[in-house]
Amino acid sequence: MGELLTQLRKENMQAMKDKDNLKKGVLSLLIAAIALGEKEGKKVFTKEEELVYVQKELKQTRETLAETPESRPELIEETKAKIALLESYLPAQLSEDEIRDVITKILQEEGLEPVKKNTGTVMKRIMAEYKGQTDGKTVNKVLSGVLK
Repeated sequence: MGELLTQLRKENMQAMKDKDNLKKGVLSLLIAAIALGEKEGKKVFTKEEELVYVQKELKQTRETLAETPESRPELIEETKAKIALLESYLPAQLSEDEIRDVITKILQEEGLEPVKKNTGTVMKRIMAEYKGQTDGKTVNKVLSGVLK
C-alpha cells in the first residue's frame, strides 16, 4: 500500500469519527480509485502515481463546479470545499509566472524557437518534470501565450 493511500485511510477513519461527511466522501473516492489502480496494476504505487488519481479527481470536481448553476449556492460551496480538500493532498502548484519561466528554460535548453510547433516537446517535458505540481490545462494556457 502506497504512502498516500495509508495516510488517506487514517484520515478517513478520523473523518468517520468526526462525522465529517464531506471529507469522508472525498477520501473514500480517492481510496477506492487508488486501491483499484494498485490492484489492476498488481503493484504498490509510488507517491507520484498516487497523486495522478488526486489530480484526476480534482479535474473532475473543477468541471463539476463550472457546470453547477449559480442558482445552487450550497452546491457551489460544497464543491469548492471538495476542491480545497483535494488540493491539500497535492504538492504546491506552480503559478503561471513559474510555468512561463520553466517554458523559457526548456526552450533555451532544447535550443527551440518559441513557435507553436514546439508545443508538444515543451508540454511533454513540463508534465514529466513537474508531475503533480501543475495540470495540462494550465500549462497549455500559458504555452499558447508564449509560443507564437
